[in-house]
Amino acid sequence: MANSDRAKMRTLRLLEVVQHAPGLKSLYFEQPFEAQPGQFVNLWIPGVDEKPFSVSNLAGGRMEISIKAYGAFSTRLIESKPGDWLGVRGPFGKGFRLEPDGLLVAGGIGLAPIRFLSKRLEAAGLAHRTVIGLRSKDDLIFPAEYAGAALMSEDGSVGGKGLVTVRVEELIAERRPSVVYGAGPEKMLLAVRDLADRFEVPYQLSFERYVKCGFGLCGQCCLDGEGLRVCCEGPVFTREELAKITELGKPHRTASGRRPEAL
Repeated sequence: MANSDRAKMRTLRLLEVVQHAPGLKSLYFEQPFEAQPGQFVNLWIPGVDEKPFSVSNLAGGRMEISIKAYGAFSTRLIESKPGDWLGVRGPFGKGFRLEPDGLLVAGGIGLAPIRFLSKRLEAAGLAHRTVIGLRSKDDLIFPAEYAGAALMSEDGSVGGKGLVTVRVEELIAERRPSVVYGAGPEKMLLAVRDLADRFEVPYQLSFERYVKCGFGLCGQCCLDGEGLRVCCEGPVFTREELAKITELGKPHRTASGRRPEAL
């Protein structure tokens, strides 16, 4: 799809809203385009703002976006009701590459792109394992679908109690995967990266940054080191690409382009 088509604002009617827990919902629209797991779309509330969100599934002619209320925009977004009209641009970015025998690691709402990836792997007949890390049971979307997944929660309210990386290490040691996929908080992703490096397993990890245009013109989401753009060369990066990035683990740049530590 050409950048001009991706940048085009489509106005879509919200078809359905599913609430998983307070502040955690999935929104459904008529599918406006094809997308790959790991790609994202920009959602626009007229007169409010526009923000990026990962696609959590495409099925039955509908697009699913799963959202957790963190800031003012996402809090306003999940207040939307069926019948409301929202703006959608995309899809943007580079998604996950499908490979057999992968280990899927999700942290919090990072489960959204991992859910889409899992669906596509299943459709392709590619075996995989999934491990999910949460603060509590109230952070889990579609809980009935993950009865067979390895679950870890910080408060012990679902699955094992503790950090997800403990279970990731055990699963890699039990059977070395062909690749580790990951999406979630950056601290978790860096710990997963270190584990995969130690076991010499390739990885594809999805990182977040402040995104404006979504198609590489503004430079807002460029990463220090090689200038890779999260909205184009990412948000999914391989081991080789991550080795070129020097800002991992640092505070993210704000809308001004400056890091909080430099203010």
